[in-house]
Amino acid sequence: MLKKILKYGSLAAISCYLLFALTIIPAQKDDNCCKELELEIEGNRLGTIDNAEIIDMLKTEGLMPTGKVMDSISCLDIEQFIKKMSLIDECQAYKTNDKRVKLHIVCREPLLKICNRQGEIFYIDTHGYKIDDLKKPLILPVASGYIDEKMLNNEIRFVVTALKNDPFWLAQTEQIYFDNKKEAVITPRMGNHIIELGTVTDIEEKLKNVKEFYRKGLNTVGWNKYSKLNVKISNKVICTIREK
Repeated sequence: MLKKILKYGSLAAISCYLLFALTIIPAQKDDNCCKELELEIEGNRLGTIDNAEIIDMLKTEGLMPTGKVMDSISCLDIEQFIKKMSLIDECQAYKTNDKRVKLHIVCREPLLKICNRQGEIFYIDTHGYKIDDLKKPLILPVASGYIDEKMLNNEIRFVVTALKNDPFWLAQTEQIYFDNKKEAVITPRMGNHIIELGTVTDIEEKLKNVKEFYRKGLNTVGWNKYSKLNVKISNKVICTIREK
């Protein structure tokens, strides 16, 4: 009889332990899991990417931290994955004491769209950096024609600097075409004319002269009087009257 009592007592003790383990241990595990991903995107004025896209990409790569044990989450892996995108300038991921992961992203700001003769389409940001993985189409000035990789650090950089420094020309420029001599022609958004720039090493000074001509000349005679404004020669605006 005593053996039976000890036997059943042992079984009861084991059952109680298992019940305790099944109810208490998972709770301890849940308490050590990531509760939330706090995502902040900076420099996203044009809406180039949103929180949902970042979260979907993290889920696809198996890097979404929510629900994972905090010690198993690698913030470095998250940062390195996000930084692979050419659109991203900076990325910082870190854990908080209240079991959250914070992800701070700084985006590059596209300023110029490139469409070259090789059929490539990409963007250049405000610092001249190439962005080639942007999924959303943007309404920006377009540079087209004979544009190669070498020009990105030369002629295109001059154009980007000029547009960045003058909001008027950023808004006024619809397209800038480069011929095989690396000379440029601007098609403005307002006015039925083209602007022959020639070389663009001094594009800021040339556009300054054209803007002054707009103010003193076109505002007086009308924006459709001329078909062409030539500023290839420094400090001169040579106009071609539109044929009737």
